[in-house]
Amino acid sequence: MKTAGKLITVAVAALVGAAVGAALGYGPLLKYRSEGVLAMEMSLADYKRFTEVADAPANLQRLTAVLPPPKLTPNEMAQLDAQVAQGQWHTAIPKISKADASSVPDALVQPDGDKQNVFLGVKLAYVDRDPVRAAQLATWLGGYWREMAAHAALREAVQRWAGANRQFADRVQQRRLQYQFDVEQAQARAKALEAIAARYPAPSRGARSLRGPSGDGQEVGVTRSGDERFMPPLDQVFGAESEVIDLQGQLRQLEREAEQQAFAKPLIAEAQAALDKTAGGADGMVKVSEIVARFGKAASTDADKEILASMAGDVSQISARFLSQSRFVAEPSVPSVPQRPSPRTVILLGALLAALLGAAFVWRDLLVRALWEGDRDDTKKEGTA
Repeated sequence: MKTAGKLITVAVAALVGAAVGAALGYGPLLKYRSEGVLAMEMSLADYKRFTEVADAPANLQRLTAVLPPPKLTPNEMAQLDAQVAQGQWHTAIPKISKADASSVPDALVQPDGDKQNVFLGVKLAYVDRDPVRAAQLATWLGGYWREMAAHAALREAVQRWAGANRQFADRVQQRRLQYQFDVEQAQARAKALEAIAARYPAPSRGARSLRGPSGDGQEVGVTRSGDERFMPPLDQVFGAESEVIDLQGQLRQLEREAEQQAFAKPLIAEAQAALDKTAGGADGMVKVSEIVARFGKAASTDADKEILASMAGDVSQISARFLSQSRFVAEPSVPSVPQRPSPRTVILLGALLAALLGAAFVWRDLLVRALWEGDRDDTKKEGTA
């Protein structure tokens, strides 16, 4: 084959490679990436918990029924499932970047505990062949993230209620018996001290300690200590009776807490069952709020109303933080430039690779001869050595 013919063959191969590159560059390899920034302060523990929930394909499938994404074909829905499951569609945004760490005090760079809000928000991204659909789905993922974060936070709050309820139930009887025993002991001590004080009818030098320093008649408490036996009997009686009053108050507070926890136990069970049936945070907020409101109609004591107000406050705070206050500070926009590699780059690489393969084919004899002669030269050198 003459040189001109070989060059034509290489050129044809380059053209074929460019055509293949164009088919790939404007086909499967053509991708547009749309990004947005969602403001939502989170701790490290929050972010880890939210990602575990949001990256689960089962949760995605459940939420699509509540928060439908843009109309997608089965293949496009499968692509959404794949990107969500890979977990590369979200990136936390720290309050302090590595570049700023050198100029920020260590107390701010390394906050105590994992409950500090170290993230300002999260960057959400989606990749698709259609730039408009990429922007639409990136925006939809913002709502999906909010729903998953709110649902996870609400579930944690209900679990905290349940944990406190179980812990109280396990210890309430022991605490009740302990308080009752302490009251009986203090009462017995006060009675014995009264008998001792009756033997000494004359005013004791320490009796004035029961009055304020100004002598205005204001009584002061006596704190028990290891040296109380050296105090005047009347002072000891006053201290013992004060201790009885304090212990009785603590016992009443315990009974009030027991009433609250007994009232809240069925509410917590209903809230847990409702969350198991809901897919998103907004729906979960509505269900739990309805349960709290329904129990509020049956609340007859201030103790019950107090614990209901605390639960309602928790739900309201979670709703405000993750649903009302979270928002896009940078809306996902329609990308105008495809993600690398661009179609032109793919075309050039295809043409170059095809040209190299074509040249290797047409000049294969020359290449084989060159390799053969190189092997013979190496053999001669080894024999001379």
